[in-house]
Amino acid sequence: MTQPDTLNIALDYAARGWRIFPLLPGTKRPARPNHRERDCTGTDPRCRNSHTGWDARATTDITRIRRAWSSTVDSPAYGLGIATGPSGLVVVDLDTHKPDTDIPEPWNRFGIRTGEDVLDHLAGAHGGTITPTFTVRTPSGGTHLYYTAPEGVRYGNTAGTIGWLVDTRAHGGYVVAAPTVLGSSSYVVTDDRPPAPLPWFLLDLLSQQRRTAPPAAPKRLDARPERVPAYVAAAVSGEVRKVAEAMPGEHNHTLFCAAVALGQLVAGGALAEHTAYDALTDAAHVLMAGGCRCTPGEVDSTIRSGFATGARNPRIPNTSRSAA
Repeated sequence: MTQPDTLNIALDYAARGWRIFPLLPGTKRPARPNHRERDCTGTDPRCRNSHTGWDARATTDITRIRRAWSSTVDSPAYGLGIATGPSGLVVVDLDTHKPDTDIPEPWNRFGIRTGEDVLDHLAGAHGGTITPTFTVRTPSGGTHLYYTAPEGVRYGNTAGTIGWLVDTRAHGGYVVAAPTVLGSSSYVVTDDRPPAPLPWFLLDLLSQQRRTAPPAAPKRLDARPERVPAYVAAAVSGEVRKVAEAMPGEHNHTLFCAAVALGQLVAGGALAEHTAYDALTDAAHVLMAGGCRCTPGEVDSTIRSGFATGARNPRIPNTSRSAA
């Protein structure tokens, strides 16, 4: 795609009030800043006073947008990111089933294989409808549904907690926007109508999560690594490191995947649930202290959802290995 195409689309998004920022060519990663907060030296002009992440750099300013896509050799190939929360959006990310993964119940029993079908089922179960809205097809065959967020309500991100293969992006998150290219495919707008208000059944589902979220950080428990076999402790440390070092925009997904991996060990009897929970919440709080806008309630919900998913495929300890 040529520079004028990408630039003009970026300017069109900005005119809609959507705050955008460039992504590194061929990736989902923000082009700026090119460092984590912990590695910030203040040499980046926008970090002179303090670290300034992608969310603070997202903009609707025409001058800044033109400069971003014309300042370097790589800039014409930059992808487009939209900061969902500041743009007043809740984007529903509908994925597709990966052939080498199990289909959880009850979806397997229903013959459901895609996030679109899951959302359709949830809408029917709650007496709602999926309102036609601005829609994007992703390179993997998934779908992004763009909805306007209700006034005065701040939603965070979710990963599989509403339903299998259904994630949402709002405050603290972003989506890769069309016409960004990944590999040999690109994000494509399939319905260019203005975003519709978030459907009532999704408002109810997201509001239920807000009501059940604890008001404060989860209680921290005493969980010493030496109480588990060395290889289990190493697995815990590895997943914790992934969470603490997650790139912006991938926090919730990384936390969920880590919770699934440790949930398998919990279900297999190799690890106490409170030990895994404490380790993951500590790592998530590192992200929150570093500028991630997820709430303790969202962290708790993501971890417990990951544990439930992991429990469906327990990892039984190798007794000879654990005795070594």
